[in-house]
Amino acid sequence: MTGTAALLVTALFVAHFLGDFTPLANARMQDAKSAGTPVGPIAVHAFVHALLAAVAVAVVLRPGAVPVLVAAAIVFGTHLGIDVLRGRLGARHPELSNPQRQGFWTALGLDQLLHGLVLIRVAWLVFRLAA
Repeated sequence: MTGTAALLVTALFVAHFLGDFTPLANARMQDAKSAGTPVGPIAVHAFVHALLAAVAVAVVLRPGAVPVLVAAAIVFGTHLGIDVLRGRLGARHPELSNPQRQGFWTALGLDQLLHGLVLIRVAWLVFRLAA
């Protein structure tokens, strides 16, 4: 992995942290994510992630518009899908929504793993598109 590729992966993970674990993920988004509905606030949350990922790609690679838009589209779609699915599973299986239960931590870990794998794939793809 080149230094630029490592920097891009790092920037995408920092962007993900900012989108999920700072005030950029407000209470309305968090409530919707925990239930998997309504989709509107979850979509806004996914858009925040898409925007942050686009900025990361643009700053690190300084590519044309296509890699930035591809990164944003992939992050938006996958983030929305993963968060809606996790919320709806948590609504059906309350142990997945209770931080006092192991299932919650397993679900959270799987959620974050999936997001991380998407970011690695996005980095690979946009790095190739920008070349």
